[in-house]
Amino acid sequence: MISNWMLVSALFLLAACSQQPVSETGPQEAFDFGGVYNDTVAGTIDRTVTPARPDGPPNIVLIIADDLGWPYLGFLGDENVITPNMDMLGNGGMVFELGHASSNYCRPTLQSLITGLYPDQYETRSEAIADAEMAATSLPDDADTPAEQRLLRQQYVTSAIEQMPTLPRLLSEAGYASHQSGKWWEQSYAHGGFTHGMTGSWTWRDGAELGDRWFFTFMGGSGNEIGRTTMAPVTDFIDTHADEPFFLWYGPALPHTPLNPPQRFYKFYEDRADLSESAKLYYANITWFDWSVGQLLDSLAENRVLDNTLIVYFNDNGWEQPPDAEYVGNDIYLANGGPRGKTSFFETAFRTPVIFYWADEIAAQRDTTTLVNAIDVMPTLMDYAGLPDNPDLPGYSLRPLIEGGTLPDARDHMIGKMTRHRAGTDFRGIPNPDVTDFMGSELSGYYRRDQRWHFVWLPETDETALYDMIEDPGQTVDASSANPDLVAQFKADIQTWQTFYEAPSP
Repeated sequence: MISNWMLVSALFLLAACSQQPVSETGPQEAFDFGGVYNDTVAGTIDRTVTPARPDGPPNIVLIIADDLGWPYLGFLGDENVITPNMDMLGNGGMVFELGHASSNYCRPTLQSLITGLYPDQYETRSEAIADAEMAATSLPDDADTPAEQRLLRQQYVTSAIEQMPTLPRLLSEAGYASHQSGKWWEQSYAHGGFTHGMTGSWTWRDGAELGDRWFFTFMGGSGNEIGRTTMAPVTDFIDTHADEPFFLWYGPALPHTPLNPPQRFYKFYEDRADLSESAKLYYANITWFDWSVGQLLDSLAENRVLDNTLIVYFNDNGWEQPPDAEYVGNDIYLANGGPRGKTSFFETAFRTPVIFYWADEIAAQRDTTTLVNAIDVMPTLMDYAGLPDNPDLPGYSLRPLIEGGTLPDARDHMIGKMTRHRAGTDFRGIPNPDVTDFMGSELSGYYRRDQRWHFVWLPETDETALYDMIEDPGQTVDASSANPDLVAQFKADIQTWQTFYEAPSP
C-alpha cells in the first residue's frame, strides 16, 4: 500500500518536473499546486455545507423516467446498464420494489402523478370540463374535417387540467415555486399550475398545420429538450429559487425512442459481443438518462439545497429489452420494446421501483411487499410538504412506511384499467400481425395484482389470463383454468373497483 508520505513525495517530484525550461528572458517559475495535496486525503476534506434554506418544508424533486423498464438499473441487480447516479439514489433511499405505473403507457400515468387520480377518473373529469367549456364558447366554424374537429376537442380536453387541484397548484398555496420540464401532455405548464416551465400552449390550428409533427408538440414540445440537449432551464430554476421551497417536475424523454445515444454513452456498450445492437442502444439511452440525473444532483449540491430536498423517482410505464434480443429490423419492437413491455397487458408494462431519497432524513431500505401505485405519490408529497390530507384521492401517503412505521389500512391488491394494447401481439403475447400501428390499438381490459397473482380480464370477450408471479415471474403459463375460484374472486374485485372509480357507461 502506498503511504501518505510516498504519495506526497511523488506529487512533489511531479510538481518539480513541471518546471518550465529556462528561456531567453530568464527562468520560469514552477507550477504551484497551492498545497492542495499536502497531507490531504478525501476523508479529511471539509465537506460541511451551510444550507441555503435550513428551515421549513423540503424542496421536492420528482424524477420521472420515460420507458425505463424493470430491472434495467444497477441497484436493482442489472449487470449490463451503467447507472451510477440512480444507483446512489436507490442504494441510499427507501425503495418500494412492488411499484406500479397506473397505465401501460405514459400519459395516463403522468396524469395520476400530477393529480393523484386514477386515469379513468381523470378522463371523466377532463371530458366533462371540456364539454362544459365547449358548450359555453363560440367555437370556430373553420374546423371542417373530422381530424380538425378532433384536434379542436383535444385542445379543450388538454386545457381541462386548469380546473383541477394539481400537485403544483396545491404546493403553491404552501409557498412553493414550481417548474415543469420534459414530458407534459396537458398544454402549457401554466395549465397544470406550475409557476415556471418549458412546455407551451397550442391550438387546434397548430395541430392541423404541423400534421404528424404535431405529436411531438402534444407530448411536451420544447420541454422534451431537457436532458437530451440542455439542462439549463432546470439548473437556472434551482439557482434562482434556492432560498425558497420549490417543486421540480423532471421528466426527460429518456430512455424513450429515438434510441440515438451520444458516443460518450454508447462507448460503454459498443464492444460488448454479448449484447444485441438494440440492447446497446437502449442501455446507452438509460446511461444518458442517468447522466442527466447526475447533472440535476450536482446542481442541487452546488446550490446548497441537496440536504433539504426530497427526491422521488418513478417510471411512467415499463419496457422489455433482454440483452440478447435483437429488435433492430423490427420497427414495432424497436419503437416500443419487446412484446411483454410497453402497452402490453403483462406486469412488465407497469412495474417500476419507487424511490424516496432524502439525505440524512430517510434511511436506506428495501420494501419488497407493499403494493405502491402512481396514485400514492401525490398524497405522500403533500404529506411531506405539510399540506392537509385529501380524502377524495384514491391513494394514500407512504410516509409512515418510509419513516419506519406501518400503514393503517394498506391495500392487499391493485387494480388498473387498460385502454390500449401494443401492436404485434395479442394480450397473451402471441404474435398478431393484424395491428401494425406503432401506437397499437384500442383494447379495453383490467388487471389485478396482489403479492402473488397478476390477473388480466377482458370483459367484452370474458377472456382471462392469470400468472403466478412467485412461481412464474416471466408470466409464461396462464393459470386461469387451474384456478377458477381465483378467477371469479378477482373478477368480483374488479367489479367492486369499477363502482368506485369508473364512470358508468352512457
